[in-house]
Amino acid sequence: MSWRACIIAALTVSPLASVGAAQEASWEFTLSPYVWTPGASTSIETGFGTIDADAGVGDVLSATDFAFMGVFEARRGPWSLIADLVYTDLSERQNAPFGALFSRATVETELRVASGYAAYRLKESAQVSVDLMGGFRAVSADLDVRLAPGTLPGQRFNLGDTWIDPVLGGRIRVALNSRWYLTVLADFGGSGGGDDRTWQAVGMLGYQINDRWSVQGGWRHMTIDREIKGRDVEIDLGGPLIGLTARF
Repeated sequence: MSWRACIIAALTVSPLASVGAAQEASWEFTLSPYVWTPGASTSIETGFGTIDADAGVGDVLSATDFAFMGVFEARRGPWSLIADLVYTDLSERQNAPFGALFSRATVETELRVASGYAAYRLKESAQVSVDLMGGFRAVSADLDVRLAPGTLPGQRFNLGDTWIDPVLGGRIRVALNSRWYLTVLADFGGSGGGDDRTWQAVGMLGYQINDRWSVQGGWRHMTIDREIKGRDVEIDLGGPLIGLTARF
């Protein structure tokens, strides 16, 4: 399955919501684009040992690396449908990964993640709302690994895979006053195997500008573990984000 198929799978929630909106006037929609500047760490098992390449948030800001994310939500009563899309194109490095065998390891990581959830509101009051979420995470990962010459000649190999994992999570929103609010979201999933799991946590502080517009800023961390072509791969992304939400 291609990465385009992953994104299409996540966005299937949108047509479903549109059909409901045509039949019921009580559907509410929110669209939230974000800029995310995560630090990245990628661990890859090789025949020489494990590469642990990383790039800090400052490295991402000073390079052409970037990440984009967007969230679409359709809500009617206690139920909602959520699509969460992430695209990252990052470069991580490790100096002298195996002593003098190679002088440097470079990992170019292109990651496309599409998560889709059905959520049910367990609690709602003027101060607090709590949602239980269940769904899937579709991931398409492409890694280009380069080992610069040391005592051994340089080497290069590529890893890539596309898969879907079930996920279960929750979301809490707390109103601090009439304008300011906190949102915390977390989920966990995987195929059930020891080398295939994923989890994320998001914390944001938001400000309600008016009935339609709000802004948020915070931190997001995502971890993906997967065996790709017989190699154990772990990708960790974590960093600040800022976004704008439109309600319609």
